[in-house]
This record gives sequence, C-alpha cells and structure tokens, in this order.
Amino acid sequence: MDDQCSDMMKSVEITAEHAVLIPSLSSVKNVMAYVEAVAVVIGSCHIHSVYEDGDNIKIYLNDKRFVDILVNNGVSILGRQMNVDYAVPRADKVILSNVDPIVPDAVLMKLLSYYGMPVSAIIHEKIATNSEYSHIECGKRKVYMKIFADKKIPNKINFTFQDVCYRIDVIVDQYDRNAVQESTPAEQNEEEMNDDLLEVGSNQSLKPNLNDLMNLNTKQPTPNQAAYRNRGKSLSDDSASTAVRKIKRRARGGWFASRLTRVKRMKSNPVNPNPSVRGKRLVVEKMVTAKKVGRPGIKRRKVGRPSISTQEINPDPYDVVSISGDENNTLDQGSTAGDPIDIQSITQYPLPVEELQKFVFKTRFHREPMQVATEFLADNKEPGAIPALISQLQEYLNVCKEQALKLRIRRLVSVLSTANGNAE
Repeated sequence: MDDQCSDMMKSVEITAEHAVLIPSLSSVKNVMAYVEAVAVVIGSCHIHSVYEDGDNIKIYLNDKRFVDILVNNGVSILGRQMNVDYAVPRADKVILSNVDPIVPDAVLMKLLSYYGMPVSAIIHEKIATNSEYSHIECGKRKVYMKIFADKKIPNKINFTFQDVCYRIDVIVDQYDRNAVQESTPAEQNEEEMNDDLLEVGSNQSLKPNLNDLMNLNTKQPTPNQAAYRNRGKSLSDDSASTAVRKIKRRARGGWFASRLTRVKRMKSNPVNPNPSVRGKRLVVEKMVTAKKVGRPGIKRRKVGRPSISTQEINPDPYDVVSISGDENNTLDQGSTAGDPIDIQSITQYPLPVEELQKFVFKTRFHREPMQVATEFLADNKEPGAIPALISQLQEYLNVCKEQALKLRIRRLVSVLSTANGNAE
C-alpha cells in the first residue's frame, strides 16, 4: 500500500487547483489531526502534502476530483464538523443569507439554475467552529456556480415554499482568474524569493531570442537545389488530387500499367479480351484429341509396370487411372506418382491384397475404421481376424513407399490396435 501511494505521488504534478482550505482551530496544534480527518473521507493515498497557510490549513491532493468531494462533504476534526473550501475558486461564490433551515437545497438549486450552472453542492455554514456546538447550522449557505454572461443574480430573491413566502439575501463573490496566482507547498521566505527574482532577471538577457534566430540571414539554396528539394511536391492546394497523381506516377511501370492495359484490351475486344486464352484452349484440345485422355488437362505420368503375366495374376490398382468418370471405382490415384509396390510379399489372410487395398482406401476419410474392418471381415468370424489384419497392414506398410499412404496405414494400425485392446 505504501509503495502504491509513493508511486502515485511521484507521477502527479500538483497545481493550486489541487488544494483545499480548512479553517485552523486554536485548540488543535498538530496538522496530523487535519490530515487524519481528510483521510477518513478520501483515504490517505490521495493526500499529497499539507502545510499551514495563515489561518487555514492547506492540503494538496493527487486528483482534483477529491477536491470537490471534500468541499461538498466537509470533514470532522475531533468531533467538530468543519467546512472545506477551494484554495483556488473554480467559479463565482454565491453566498445565501437569511435562509430558513426548513428550505431544502433542491429548491435553492432550482432557483439558482436560472442564473447559472452550479459546480458544487450547497454548503451549510456552521454557527461556530471552536466549540462543542460546531455541528449546529445557521441560516447561511454558499455555492459555487458559473453565472451566465447575460444573467445577473439579484441581491434579494423572493420565492414561495409550502405556501409560505421567503426572501433570501444574495452576495456574489466574483472569481477573477487573472488575479489568481498558483502556489506550491514548498514556499520560501521573501528574502529567498527576492534573491531568486534578481537571479532570474540577470539571466534573462543571456537567453537568445528565437525570433532573432529565425531572422538570421541563411544561405539560400540554388535553383537546382530548390528543385531537388521540392521534387514530387505540387503547388496546388488539392491534396487528394496530388496523392492520386503520386500513386499513378509511382505505379506507372507496375501493377497500375498492367491493369490499365488489361482494361483497355477488354474494352476494345469484349468477346476475347486476352488473345492468349484462345491459343491455350486450342493447345489443350489438341492434346486431348491426340492422347485421348479421359479428363482434359490431366496428364498421366509414366511409371514402371510389371510383365503381362504378373499383372494378370496380381493387378496393381495404384497404377491404374479410371477413365470411366466414376470416382468411386478409383482406389487411390495419389500413389501413381510413386514406385511400384511389391504386393507378392503381403499375406492373403485375412483379406486378399485387392480387398486390403480397398479397405485402406475406404477408411481414408472414415472416422470409425473399426466399423469398416468389421464390414470387410464379415465372412471371417475367427477371433484372431483383427490381429491378423493388423499384421497384414504392417506388412503393407513395409512394402509401401509413398509417405501419405504410410501415414494413413499407421493411423489404421494404431486405431485398430487400440480398439482390439479395449475389446479384449
């Protein structure tokens, strides 16, 4: 708490508007009584400094908001209620005399709002300060308000409250901003202030005048130097048009030029805006006609194939691209770019190699590989079918050379092993 308060005091620069005045009591000799009274209302962390200013105790706060709080609420010192006043008035002080205590503050605020804007609450004056009767209020109140320029508060105000006519006396203590001089807690005596004033007066002649420095004759640039410094600058006052011209000039050889050329070409030839597009289409059509590819634009990559007898016995579905247009019959076209797989080393139990490849492809985007395995092993009801399938997938993993397919097989082995362990 102490560190937080010290940090707040270091970061705040106080002025005279941060101070409040509390009337000093003859029976109270220690200023700590005033500090403790203020701390009860706003807390001790918000108190910056305190010192005696004649018949008043001036207390500086860290924030101006707490000044209004203290002025509106007052403080209690040794059981005596004391009024708090601004050290520097922020508006004109309006003193209301001969006010019946039965009249509420809201009625007075409504009357005064016609002449100006109150900036503080109505403060009730006490009948005494240095006695046990300091809590008793008298018929005198005050409020700070900013009076309108075209209004003037009369010396007497008549009004009716609860069918009773009242008359109050008004005294306006106008606030003169020019007469207010800020003061700080660290005030010095008159001799030290006079010495400082003499020292400041003797040093003022040594400070250079900025206007004289600006008027010194400096070396004027040559026309070429002035033109170089003013390059890119426009003498027109239209900053928006100047910015547009700069952007066009900088992008004249870049994206702006290419876009402008493309727009002009589209306007001149709207049917075929880009002549190269038609040429590319002709090339693709010729390739499709010559090679008779099922899908235009897709080129087949030549890979090594086994002999005819081996292909008839063990067909490789990863080396065949479906040209019928049915995507469901294509097993895994991504493996055609890899090397041929030696499927002869894979066992045929519990699934044939062709069924095993179909199983791997079907589980490509399936969330439950165990369900797909159960469908493929519907004819095989032996208890060791799942472990045998896992071993078969591991053999398939050893002969497979494509990384994407290997990752998929590893996922299947992991999922099936976990599911089989849970089932056991």
